Amino acid sequence: MSEIKAILICGSSIAIPVVRDMMFHQQIAAVVIPQHCTAFAAQVQLLLKDSGVPVVVVNKKNFVGELQLVIEKHTPALGLVFTFSYKIPAAVYTLPPKGFFNIHPGPLPAYQGPDPIFQQIKNKEPYAAISIHKLDEGFDTGPIVMIDKMHLAVTDTYGMLSKKLGELASGMVTTLLKMAGFGNSVPARRQDHARAKFYKKQSADDITINWLTMDAAGIIALINACNPWNKGAVTHLNQNIIRLLDGDYDALLPLTDEAPGTIISIDEKGMKVATAAGQAMVVRMIYMDEGFLMAGRLKDFGIMPGARLGAA
Repeated sequence: MSEIKAILICGSSIAIPVVRDMMFHQQIAAVVIPQHCTAFAAQVQLLLKDSGVPVVVVNKKNFVGELQLVIEKHTPALGLVFTFSYKIPAAVYTLPPKGFFNIHPGPLPAYQGPDPIFQQIKNKEPYAAISIHKLDEGFDTGPIVMIDKMHLAVTDTYGMLSKKLGELASGMVTTLLKMAGFGNSVPARRQDHARAKFYKKQSADDITINWLTMDAAGIIALINACNPWNKGAVTHLNQNIIRLLDGDYDALLPLTDEAPGTIISIDEKGMKVATAAGQAMVVRMIYMDEGFLMAGRLKDFGIMPGARLGAA
């Protein structure tokens, strides 16, 4: 088995465990990061300090030429992509002799698209997954090399799940590089495109609570899917936008006849709100222009029981 070095193209902190472990095993030829990911680039540069691994920053206009130059200079045997916002053309992904692979934070083909972490949480999946597939001319459509999954807890936020999936991905990349080192091409199977579903980047409607149709579990799932990147799930109160950051409900509690979105009570435990299906949930933390606040502090702004969430 020969030692394999790879170029890693990435754009978010979910890739940190992969960078960390590839650096430890001296498997990184170079790291390429989009120009707009300034905080992440600084994080990677600090992690790779004194390692000798170059960090190349690219933009939408120059990334194809820069990638070709990096591959020509550092001659990686294999390419890896993990959350990169630009579509990589065949002129790049055909260059490494062992192939180019995408690390996708969702099960394929059921969760194609740019943000499967959000969608898996929102859809209340019992498991979340990492898929590694070969790049082709489509988005997340190439042949699958491996898929591994982990339990998705109902309390997992977007940030928590991202960290867990990053660690899962790191172990899978270690396996992929071992497979590539045996000399033969990495085996892969064609995706079943009849089962494919592509989720677009979430719209304003996707991150907004619909009190009339969503039950407590659905709202809590949306809250978790929006935390922390969107500062919570969006709703309206007295023509102002507020975002719900943390909530809970007890399925054993008696049903309520209050209209969905009605604030039932506000106290030090939080804000109790009626939802669809006659349920009620407790919101513990919110975000407003005034800051991140415990939900009980809405009383400081004159909000009292009987007020209705969801009306713009």
